[in-house]
Amino acid sequence: MIKLSAVVTCFNNEDTIVKCIQSLNFADEIIVLDSFSSDQTLDLLKPLNCIVHQQKFKGFSEQKQDAINLTNYNWVILLDSDEFLTKDAQNTLKSWKTKTHSSDAYTLPRREWVFWQWSHRFVHRNRFLRLFEKNKASLSGDLVHESIHSTGKVSSLNAEIKHFGETSISKKLEKISHYSKLSAQQKFKKGKTVSWVKLVLYPGWYFFKQYILRRQVFNGVAGLINAKINTQYAYLKYAQLYELQKNSVKK
Repeated sequence: MIKLSAVVTCFNNEDTIVKCIQSLNFADEIIVLDSFSSDQTLDLLKPLNCIVHQQKFKGFSEQKQDAINLTNYNWVILLDSDEFLTKDAQNTLKSWKTKTHSSDAYTLPRREWVFWQWSHRFVHRNRFLRLFEKNKASLSGDLVHESIHSTGKVSSLNAEIKHFGETSISKKLEKISHYSKLSAQQKFKKGKTVSWVKLVLYPGWYFFKQYILRRQVFNGVAGLINAKINTQYAYLKYAQLYELQKNSVKK
């Protein structure tokens, strides 16, 4: 039987934290690292089967790595506080724990909440590396859209995560304003550049990719709005990178 640690980082997630933690009850321990929440998050965590630690937010990657370092077991499953595992996923992972495996990490599919509905089953689902041996894994260190990297063999596991990522149009607009700035800074630090030609042509291609190739069209009006806002995010990210380039030349 594999011993498994579950890890969650959180901050002011009173609307989703209970569902998240309860979906991880099959784990042998649940570690929560809170960034001093000021809402009801901590009160909601008290009766749940988890160990809560607190520290000041250091950044997405560092916070998650610190949480992983608090675990007692080598196998870890990582969720964000606005995610949860479906019942079928929980059963799959319970069964997975009882077997021997040749892989060192697994990607899991994620289905998104899009404003007022769950994403249609025909819409493309991203897969994220969330189940892994921690002695062979590390965080990417990115400012935004941080991810787990494994030095071992990576396989896929059909255990679906559901994500309350896009709970409203207004919250998504706030998020893309913040994330596009961080993404531009990250690209600039890595020496990435963008031309004015890409600023003109990229948005059209990106919308086609989102709406048609990733099949957001099946989400109806919600998919159309989401594809348009995602395109705005992509444009803002490269526009701000272009601005950083121009300002660095002036200096």
